[in-house]
Amino acid sequence: MIAQERYEVILQMLKESNVIRIQSIAEKLNVSNETARRDLETLQDQKLLKRVHGGAMLTDQVQNIPGTARSLPKVGISYAEKMAIGKLAASLVKSGETIFLDIGSTTLQVARFLKGTKNLTVLTTSLPIVNELANSSVNVIVLGGKLLQDDQMIFSPFTSEIFERYYVDKSFIGCAGITLSGGVTDYSENCLNRNVVREHSAKTILVTNSEKFGKNALVQVCPLSAIDIICSDENLKREYVDNCREQGIEVLLAPAGKRSAQ
Repeated sequence: MIAQERYEVILQMLKESNVIRIQSIAEKLNVSNETARRDLETLQDQKLLKRVHGGAMLTDQVQNIPGTARSLPKVGISYAEKMAIGKLAASLVKSGETIFLDIGSTTLQVARFLKGTKNLTVLTTSLPIVNELANSSVNVIVLGGKLLQDDQMIFSPFTSEIFERYYVDKSFIGCAGITLSGGVTDYSENCLNRNVVREHSAKTILVTNSEKFGKNALVQVCPLSAIDIICSDENLKREYVDNCREQGIEVLLAPAGKRSAQ
């Protein structure tokens, strides 16, 4: 089941019961709790539901949608913003470099803007990125492990050890949340050890849209001090920009449409 179909099922479940639990979603869709949690985050970003502890509740916007799941709106997390962030981040990559691309929809956008880069080597655990670069001139190194279908990635407890064999010019990582006190966080522990990434990268670059700021997800993947550059969009609040720059982190902002007030 593709993501859009999952979103429609989740919204239909909400219309029927007003409140749903992550475990119920996971069982209904036959996906992991992490996938169900990310789907809820996506729908919350579109103001179609409100996250509550352990699940989500209905919003007025969904209550007013008539009829069937087919009539539910198409959703996605600020695709234009992610594309702009991806283009900005890709502009930091030079011909002849070796880089690491993390899993995630924003890092996938980075990959799409790198396909014409000469003599580029990309290390990744992301299956969508592997597929995106498969027919390009980019040299792709897939870090070993088991295929995790829900996360569309290749990973094992030994993947970080495999990465330790390499040194890269730049690493591009994503996240589910970022706060000044909690650092960079995600919903799953199925990711490379960011301390290893930092130690084996000349620069570590966080690519994420501004809506991720001010949120803590389940697992801290690295402190804010591990990041050299943040690529986000121009909707990022000034307090985050200023604080990150005060800590010596370079902040680059891609153009983005202004969001309506909540």
